[in-house]
Amino acid sequence: MTARCPVCAMRALSNSNELEFRGMYFLFCSPSCQERFLQDPDFFLSPRHARGHGPEAVKRRRLRLGHQPSRDQAETLRDLLEGLMGVRTVGFRGDRLEITYDARQASVEGLERELTEAGERLGPGWGERLRRAFVHYEEEME
Repeated sequence: MTARCPVCAMRALSNSNELEFRGMYFLFCSPSCQERFLQDPDFFLSPRHARGHGPEAVKRRRLRLGHQPSRDQAETLRDLLEGLMGVRTVGFRGDRLEITYDARQASVEGLERELTEAGERLGPGWGERLRRAFVHYEEEME
């Protein structure tokens, strides 16, 4: 069976990510889309979302890291974050990390999980630095 994922509109090829919700059955392309749906099912069931999946909800989050990452550290962060569905761009300017993402596809929790994982890979002090930066941030909508 094939269907379109109600979160990102990608093809859901199997029933391994199937969910019954309010008497309706949904297939998701991935566990992360299923998790995102469960965070706000009314949004994904709304007519506005169903018509072409509605307008993007692009956000930009700027994190002040307090220390400029090395080239390898910046590349590690970029690779991890750009691997998330919905993340559009990842950039660095000095000690600032800027992430642009579609809030309908990339959750704040998912970004935080990736930054936590990245902190473990970057070396001593980076886990705490990223955790603090994630709590104290600037965010804007486009």
